[in-house]
Amino acid sequence: MRPISFVDAATLPEAIAALSAGNGNARVIAGGSDLLGELKEGIATQSTLVDLSRIEGLKGIARTDASLRIGALTTIHALETAGELAGPYQMLAEAARSVATPEVRNQGTLGGNLCQRPRCLHYRSALSPCFKKGSDDCPAVESEYQQYLSVMGGDRCFAVHPTDLGPPLIAYDATVAIEGPSGRREMALESFFTGPEVDITRETVLESGEVLTSVSIPARSDGWRGVYTKGRERTAGDFAVVSVAVGFEVRDGRVRDCRIVLGGVAPSPMRSRRAEALVEGQMPSEPVAASAAEAALADAQPLSHNAHKVQIARVLIERTILRVASMA
Repeated sequence: MRPISFVDAATLPEAIAALSAGNGNARVIAGGSDLLGELKEGIATQSTLVDLSRIEGLKGIARTDASLRIGALTTIHALETAGELAGPYQMLAEAARSVATPEVRNQGTLGGNLCQRPRCLHYRSALSPCFKKGSDDCPAVESEYQQYLSVMGGDRCFAVHPTDLGPPLIAYDATVAIEGPSGRREMALESFFTGPEVDITRETVLESGEVLTSVSIPARSDGWRGVYTKGRERTAGDFAVVSVAVGFEVRDGRVRDCRIVLGGVAPSPMRSRRAEALVEGQMPSEPVAASAAEAALADAQPLSHNAHKVQIARVLIERTILRVASMA
């Protein structure tokens, strides 16, 4: 076992300083449910871990008339039980309840869920070559185990981001705050994720020394409702094969402010504006939902052993649109 230094940061500046001093060889740890597995398998090779768990400013949920702010260290269990997530924000609580097991939800954090690494078997195996680990080969494209690989948008690497909280948060038009050696920056969560065509070795735009500190959601009208649907091989504990977040409001019988976001089908959570356009302004119905589902997967190019994901995604989109409509 390699020796690992542990920095118990009491403040955010202290954590950023420790990460910067590591010169790319340091990594943050909070819940640790993903990182510890990577360390055990020899996939993560950082020699310094910077613990954020004592930084109180990174925890908690604050709801105002203008927005909902969630600290990155807020546990997933806190999200699934938070009274602040009632009404239009209930979809986020629903997604939190779908994550892994109660033990993982008690320990895991919002930030960790957004920053976790892919579940591709070849990435997770220390003995298997992988572009993300510096190899020039991807055995996953010939593998029979492609349930956690993309059906659209892949570029040499087809691993998908396993986040459950990302799709509903993108549907809420969430923004993230990041702090690092160069200061603070904010961006849309949709832009926080990055695909293999930009940098095949990572899944987010976080630079060395930076920390994801919070997620903010602009206020939604009381009539806006959202639903998160997760398709997985087992009822509990599994990562999504496909997930769908759909939200909208029905006013005067017509859909308004529609959002449709998919997980598990592309390297990053993918908002389908094409599908949204077919639902926006329409009276919700089975034909409208079916046309949106077809449009969302129109560019799908599945691999040799995951074409089933395309049909799963279509069915989940249609069902989720109709479920949201039934809540209006």
